[in-house]
Amino acid sequence: MADIIHKLKHNARILHRNITTGKQASLAFIKKNPDFKNLSDLEIIETVKRKHCLSQIAKALGFKGWSHLSQIIQMDSVPAPTNERTELDYGKLLCPPRCMPYTNFWTVFYPEAKEHRDQTNGYLLTYGTQFLVTEQDYIETLGLDPKDADWDLIGYDWANPENTEARDRLYQKLITRNLKDQVWL
Repeated sequence: MADIIHKLKHNARILHRNITTGKQASLAFIKKNPDFKNLSDLEIIETVKRKHCLSQIAKALGFKGWSHLSQIIQMDSVPAPTNERTELDYGKLLCPPRCMPYTNFWTVFYPEAKEHRDQTNGYLLTYGTQFLVTEQDYIETLGLDPKDADWDLIGYDWANPENTEARDRLYQKLITRNLKDQVWL
């Protein structure tokens, strides 16, 4: 997972440089951060720090901030599966607005999601404090290849992967795809 963290930090350096040199797309991107929303471009250029760039990139990827992103993508699995609701927020990376039209199986209980995944041969994903089970079309719209060998290696279970290195590679592919959509780079 160090590769994706390194890549995101590199992108934050680029964003920071772009902001301090007055690149309009980068200034518009950082203005989505409530701390900078009402500041002038000059005020932003004078006050922005790398930590603000890291935070805004994390938010654009569906996390609350940099520490939230770092915690979630470096986690090996969900806490021990129980019939209790999880309080852990996984972020929204795996369910962006472009995927909302799909009908999926949703639950707040991991064992229920796992059972449904096993019955349907679907893809078990995380979203906020919930789990969803979806199909190939969703995975394609998400930006990943549903036939990627890494899905088999993780057991089609993002929350409790059989192979965390394979999930790390899927994270890398998804985040790289999402970063390509960013105009501030």
